[in-house]
Order: sequence, then C-alpha cells, then structure tokens
Amino acid sequence: TGATDYGSKTNWLDEIMQTPFNQTYSINLRGGSKNTNYIASFDYTSNEGLVKRSKVETMFPRLNVTHRMFDDKLKIDAGLSGYQQSYGIPYNTNVYQSALIYNPTQPIKDENGKWTEVARDLYYNPLALLNETQGKNDATNLRMHTTITVTPLEGLDIKWLLSREVYNKFSGYYETKNHRSTTIQNKNGYASRETHKNQADMTELTIQYNKVFKGGHSLNALAGYSWNKNNNQEAFMDNYNFPTDDYSYNNMAAGTVLKEGKATEKSYQEEYKLVGYFGRINYNYQGRYYLSASIRHEGSSKFGADHKWGTFPAVSIGWNLKEESFLKNVRFLSFLKLRAGYGITGTIPGSPYLSLNTLDLGGYGYYGGQWTTLLRASSNPNSDLRWEKKKETNIGLDFAFFNDRISGSIDWYNRDTDDLIWDYTVSVPPYVKNTITANAGSIRNRGLEVSLNFIPVKTKSFTWNTGINFSTNSNELVSLSNGKYSSSGYTDLGDTYAPIQQKTHRVQEGMAIGNFWGYKSIDIDENGHWIIEGADGKPKPIAEQQADDKQVLGNGLPKWYLNWNNSLRYKQFDLSITMRGAFGFQILNMPEMNYAAPVSLGLGNVMEKAFDNVYGKRPLAADQELQYVSYYVQDGDYWKIDNLTIGYTPVIKENKWIKGVRIYGSISNLATITKYSGIDPEVNVTGLTPGVDNMYRYPSARTFSIGVNLNF
Repeated sequence: TGATDYGSKTNWLDEIMQTPFNQTYSINLRGGSKNTNYIASFDYTSNEGLVKRSKVETMFPRLNVTHRMFDDKLKIDAGLSGYQQSYGIPYNTNVYQSALIYNPTQPIKDENGKWTEVARDLYYNPLALLNETQGKNDATNLRMHTTITVTPLEGLDIKWLLSREVYNKFSGYYETKNHRSTTIQNKNGYASRETHKNQADMTELTIQYNKVFKGGHSLNALAGYSWNKNNNQEAFMDNYNFPTDDYSYNNMAAGTVLKEGKATEKSYQEEYKLVGYFGRINYNYQGRYYLSASIRHEGSSKFGADHKWGTFPAVSIGWNLKEESFLKNVRFLSFLKLRAGYGITGTIPGSPYLSLNTLDLGGYGYYGGQWTTLLRASSNPNSDLRWEKKKETNIGLDFAFFNDRISGSIDWYNRDTDDLIWDYTVSVPPYVKNTITANAGSIRNRGLEVSLNFIPVKTKSFTWNTGINFSTNSNELVSLSNGKYSSSGYTDLGDTYAPIQQKTHRVQEGMAIGNFWGYKSIDIDENGHWIIEGADGKPKPIAEQQADDKQVLGNGLPKWYLNWNNSLRYKQFDLSITMRGAFGFQILNMPEMNYAAPVSLGLGNVMEKAFDNVYGKRPLAADQELQYVSYYVQDGDYWKIDNLTIGYTPVIKENKWIKGVRIYGSISNLATITKYSGIDPEVNVTGLTPGVDNMYRYPSARTFSIGVNLNF
C-alpha cells in the first residue's frame, strides 16, 4: 500500500559507492652534532571514501631542532609541524540517505536524459546530488613552538615556552543548473564560499627545582604562569541565479539574488583568554612514601566580572609497600604500591559571551522622521556565570608479581560535579529570551578501573604479552536547581525528528544520565496496531496514549567496558590482536523505527523487515503511524576485533645502506559480535542523549592494509 512501481530496477547504493583505495607514505630523518640535534619527517596520505567522488589528500610535515650551548646551561628547542589537507565537495549526508530510501524502481534518468527527481524535501536522486555539484575544501594547520631552558644551577630549570597554532580553511561549493536546486527550486545555479580561521597563542613560564637530599629525601618543585588566547573568525556568503555554470563558485558577484537581499552574507569573530598561576610539589622518601600537591589559580574571560577566577587544588599520597621490611623479601612480589588522591578541576562554557549583553539588529522604529532598523538585546546576560567544578577522590593499587610477569592496577573513583553549566527556562519578560545559561545542579559519578598485564610465555624464540582493561561507571543527577534557578526536577532532551517529533531521553533528579523515555510496547492487536503499557501497568491501545504513560525504556550509556590486547612474537614473526567491547546498554534504532514500518513505503524505499511479523503475530498495519516505542530500543552489547596485524622482520646482512626491514599486513574492523540489528552498535555515547543510532548511519569500513618499514 502506498508504493509506486516506475518500472526500473536500480540499486542506488551500488551506484554511489566504491571500494576505496588508500595510501600512506612516511619519511623520518634524525641527525645532529654534539650540540645540535634535529628530527624531520614528512607523511602523505591519500584516502578515498566509500562514496564516489570522496577523497582526502593530506601532507604532514614536521621539523624539530634542539641546540645546547654554554655547557648545557642554555637549551633552545624549536618546532614546526602541521598539515595541509585538500578534498573536493564535502560529503553530503543526503547522498547516502537518499540511496537508502530512493525508490529502486525509479530510473536514474528519464527518457529525455534528465535526472529523475521528486519535488519532496529530504528525498533526492542520489546520483544527481553526487554529480551535479562542484567543490573544493583546502585546510592548513600550522603549529610553531619555541622553548628556552636556562639551567643556572644544578637541578634548577627556568623554562619559557612560546607557541602559536593557526588553522585556515577555505570552502567553495556550487550546484549546477542540472541540480535539483534549479530543476525543482528554480535557483538557476547556486554557489557559496566560506572561510574560517582559528588562532591559538600560548606562553608559559615555569621554574622547576629537583634535589635529592641525604637520607633518601627527594624533592621536585615547580611554579609557573600560563597565558592563552583563542581567536575564531568566519565569513560566509552564497548567491544564485548565475548566467552560466562556468563560473562555479569563483565569481560570486555574477549571481543576482544577493543584491536583492535574498541570499546570505555574514561573518563573525570571537575571542577569549585563559590565564593561570600554578605550583606543584612532589616528594618521596627512600622510594617508599610519596606526596604530591598542586594548585592552579585560573581566570577565564568567559565568566562574569566577579567570577572569572577559580582555585583548583589537588593532593595525592603513595605508599610503596614492597620497600617495607615485612614485604621486601617476599620473592614472588615484584611491586606493590597503594595510592590515594583528591583534586578539584574546573570547566568553562563553550561560548565566550554568555555573561555579557549582546546586541543584534531586528525590527523597525520611527526616528527622526524615518523608519530605521532597531538595535536590540539578543541574549540574556548572566554576570554570575562561574566555573563548573569537579571534585574527585581516587584510591588505587599498583602491583606486579613473578618478576613482572603479572602486573596491573586497580582504581576506584568518586567524582562530584557542582555548579553545572546548564540552560534554564526563564520567563519573558523580564528576560528578553526564554533561556539563560547558568550554574545550578550537580552530578555524581562513581567507577572502577582495572588493568591487568600478563606475560604467559617468554622464551628465546617465543613471547606472548596480553593485557586486559576493565572499567565500569555509574552516575546520578543529584540536582538540577539552586536558590535562583530551578526546574521541575527533570528535563526531556533529544529528538526523533519528523514525523514522530518526540523527545528521546529524560534527565531527572535522582536518576542516571542517559535514560530513554517513551512508551513501553508490549504487543500489537489483531489489526497490527501497537499496544502499550499504561501508567497503571495495564495494556492499552497506543491511540489512547497519555504523557504519563511514558517510562524509562533503557539507558544509552554502557555499564562496562572491556579491552583485551595481545601481542605475540616468534623469531622474526609478530602478531598483534586488539579487541574491545561495551556491555549493559541499549540503543534506539532510529533507522528501523523510521524505515521498518509499512507506512513509510509511501515516502520511499523501506527495509525488508518492514513486513516481518511483530511479536510473532503479523506485520504492522499499513496505516500504523510511526511511533517511538520500546520495541525499537534494543540491547547494544558488542565485542569487536578491532585490528589484526601480522609482521615479518627478516634478518638483514650487514651493509652500509639498509639497517632494518619490516613487512606487515593488517585488517581493521575485522569483526563485530552483537545481537543489535543495526549497522553498527558503536553509537555516540557522549552528552546527555547517548545511545541513539543515526537514522542515516554511514557504514563502517573494513580496511585491508599492507606496508613496509625501511630503516637506513
């Protein structure tokens, strides 16, 4: 029902995709004299994408020079590095998205040789999008640094660091007169240009003192000052209605609509600074007792006038039990150290002007006998905006047994984040906007991290090293309010987008971050319509849904992470395998929720499973609207074999040219073991709305590589 057969048979994915070929070449040089050393390298990569016409070329030059003079009392270190990157049209997500959903019975072109198009948003001929665009993106990143170290006395170093990082990007983009922007939207050729520049300047001055005293006392003390400034600039313009495609994006004035005020022309610049004073002391006695204490006093221009500065102390202690008399002669024990620490760190907001009044143009007023554009407030300033603070306690144990054949560490932590930087809803008036960024609320995180390393086999010919890393974390939103800003105790975030248009997550006081919030589906009726669990726990038709029927459907944050890495060497052969997994979480399968339903057939192609039985009964009804229900919240547990590399290092006879050779082959993204039905269970798990699989998820690639390393 709702499908139209246009008579063709087109595999749109095959038409837009390719098997990419990637290349990497590296040259590294080292040399020097008694007083001067240098390292120089140059890397070149050429990477094609899975979609045709996608290719990135990057060059990475690097030069570092170190010079010593005055009997090593003065050392100068200077470095220059960065990259130059070039690629064509930016990858357009609409190309892959359209290849998934565009009707496979549509021909690529009609009988007149024109691209087949449908005048509907988010439904495009993918080949037309791919072939009727032109573009170029050039980016250059340059990092420069100089460090001058003076050592007037033994153990005393005075260091001055200067650095600058500059990023420049130019983008040009053009849609031809055969693009849907002309054939459907009548733009008659569309072009845009964009430039972006970011400059980060830093200077840091430190004084460090190292001294070993009689009796086994050792001291390292450091004091310093740092200054950072970031400046971002961007300019953008577009235009359309061009006389010819020949100009592309290189003659923006040839378009007519910018002069008519129908196109966009904009630019912005922002700048912010971070200044800090800091000190640190490390002390140990006979390698048995350790003490470390530090403090940072930092100021950021992003905060209110009376809250720019924050003070962040930290202290930690350690006890090397192996050096105590009661354990020193325990032969199977190689190392045992107990650690504990407490510290406070600060977080700054993203935007630099949240504490200030900002203005823009809007509306009109009658002044001086004529109508004029008004200058008006564009945001809610918050002069009380201050540092978000994380207070963390850590207890750890480091150990090793049997001459380090078994080693590892265990860490437990508790992290309380106070004065959360959060967007709160406020009334208009007295505020000019309905949201303000302020400090209120707190979050608690607790977790355990375990690292274990083993050498099960170690002989002259064969060695096997294996390591396991395990971590787990639990979190709780303790509060969302303070005395000035308050909430209802929860906020709903995320978006299922049209046509469902519901929030995906609930962030609520006393509950964990990452909870999916929606209707719990428990069955379908004989007509193929959802049956959900109501607020009273009883079944009800989804047509009778109420807001209070919603409940927690799962959580998008993994409870446990596990890594297992292995490296084996047998004579001249080596083998490495890296594996990892995440467990105890759920994923909202957005592609299935939108395209595994018969009702979507009227909008384009659908998944085959759209006509599978649901709950073992029958397919969903053709008139069953798309719904955000728990049926699409699936377990996301996975185990991945990330990389397998095999290498061979032949024995090279002594010669004056080649010092060493290694030949290797590797497979990346070798395998994924999971019950999740989507493309890849490794979805975004950051922020407040984790665990949502992108509706048009770009596929993961399996990469086969061969390479050779030569040392001269």
